Amino acid sequence: MLIRTLHHRLPWLKQLDAPTLRADIFAALTGASLAIPQGVAFASIAGLPPEYGFYCALVAPVIAILLGSSWHMVCGPTTAISALLFATLQGHFIPGSPEFIEAAITITFLAGLLQLALGILKFGSLTNFVSHAVMVGFITGAALLIILSQIRHLLQISLPRPEHIIDFAGGFIPALMTFNSYALAIGLTTFASALLIKQLVPKAPHYLLALLCGSILGHFLDAGQHGVELVGRLEGVIPPFSIPHISLEQVRELAPGSIALALVGLLEAVSIARAISLKSGQKIDANKEFIGQAWSNIGGSFLSSYMSSGSFTRSGVNVESGGRTPFAVILMSVFLFLILFFVAPLFAHLPIPAMASVIILVGWRLIAFAELRHYWQTSKDELAIALVTLTGCIGISLEFGLYCGVGLSIALFLNKTAKPYVRVLAPMKTAQGTYFHNIQRFGLPTCPQINFIRLDGPIYFGSVDFISHQLQEIASTYPLAHHWVFLCRGISNLDMQGAHMLKELFLQKQKEGKQVHLVIRYVWQLDRFRKFGLLDVVGSHRIYPGKGIAIKQLVPILQDDICAGCSSRIFDECSGKPNEISPAFPSKPEITGDKQNN
Repeated sequence: MLIRTLHHRLPWLKQLDAPTLRADIFAALTGASLAIPQGVAFASIAGLPPEYGFYCALVAPVIAILLGSSWHMVCGPTTAISALLFATLQGHFIPGSPEFIEAAITITFLAGLLQLALGILKFGSLTNFVSHAVMVGFITGAALLIILSQIRHLLQISLPRPEHIIDFAGGFIPALMTFNSYALAIGLTTFASALLIKQLVPKAPHYLLALLCGSILGHFLDAGQHGVELVGRLEGVIPPFSIPHISLEQVRELAPGSIALALVGLLEAVSIARAISLKSGQKIDANKEFIGQAWSNIGGSFLSSYMSSGSFTRSGVNVESGGRTPFAVILMSVFLFLILFFVAPLFAHLPIPAMASVIILVGWRLIAFAELRHYWQTSKDELAIALVTLTGCIGISLEFGLYCGVGLSIALFLNKTAKPYVRVLAPMKTAQGTYFHNIQRFGLPTCPQINFIRLDGPIYFGSVDFISHQLQEIASTYPLAHHWVFLCRGISNLDMQGAHMLKELFLQKQKEGKQVHLVIRYVWQLDRFRKFGLLDVVGSHRIYPGKGIAIKQLVPILQDDICAGCSSRIFDECSGKPNEISPAFPSKPEITGDKQNN
């Protein structure tokens, strides 16, 4: 019974044969070596002692991989989350102080509760409505702030925090005059070593080896005696038990930041899980991923772990190293603990400038140059979202930038839904057959007595004004059209206000002595139109399942005197109508109908 239950909840256990186990072990060793410099770097970004980066890298991945949906995503401390945590708490607490650490654990617990609520309520699909450009702008903004924040550690100078960008810029030049040459030498050596190792041996743990090079140089220079700060002794590698401090005042103070952390954590995790699934072929359940992220933060907060999310770097390394099942992620935490247990004393001699160089390199690689260039070339809307988010992050705060980006993303989405596709179509003869196309785009002649009007998109309270305006333009452009045929295939939704607008339009056309017809193919659309009484207004005899049937019904009843003087004669059925003018079909390019114009 126990084995069946485990196989049901953890189906990957069935795949743990010898080749899979070997692949998972190799991937785990590679990922564990990468987690060491990342843990130190990200904890520093968050304003926490280095060991808290390790606690997060040990605890969060195991909980998330067991309860989430992705088999390959590795959770733990991340750059954006660490920067956001620091930005949220640094105005209220002294970084690194016991109060700061307690607040970091508490806000992690609160953010986890919010993530759990969103997962239980199945809000995973909402991540689809937040543009990827928001995360591009947010991560780029966080990366720039991280780079600027490490300059003072690299040069051992006193500078304001980069969140106060004006004060930072004003104090930079005076502070630069007091830099520590020993610190700069260690930092540049670390930076150059990381780049060189990455170039020569791409699969080597270049961050870890670069830190080792910086530490060796610091030892020979006796850096500690020349004003260079060292990391110092780690308190321990076993995550101690902790209890989030929950009080009404604390919740009120931390609630805004916990919301931002929860949302960023979920967006980051789901985005990474989906990106990895493109390589692995695994199906991702966003709601289950929400649950996994939630419990990794709730459970982690009781083991001194601060806010975690999906790590793009460690997840990518896990896949590229051959990790096949979640067992690779579990082993990764085991190997990380064993490594730390034996090498923890050496961290006391790690120079802060060496660590700052690694953090700067991590931040530089996070700047989304390629994405921003792609947005510039393809989508000005996405570029605007990314730049607004980026500007808000740097100019005001990370939370403000995130909210601005999300708000603009939703506003642009709503603006698009408020402008459905409303066009007059006409048949166009090609070598492949006859297809209906947009008459304006292709310069097609149309029947003077029939308007074929295609509606694509939602007809709801937000779009009724736009649709009404478009239909008024059609009415003024084609005043002689006696028959209005609405092609309803592209209607994605219809609410009460949208139905009221259509009903008023239909009645107005009838008062003008014109006839309204509907081409409805889908049953749900037919039920929706019937529910709102639109079918009663139009009449069942003017409702058709296809354009061809509508044409066969309408052409015979068109006014012969108008048909006799018409030069378009765009329907095959027009051959049976009086003809005083030779038909003139314009020559058109050989293209087929597409969904947008069909």
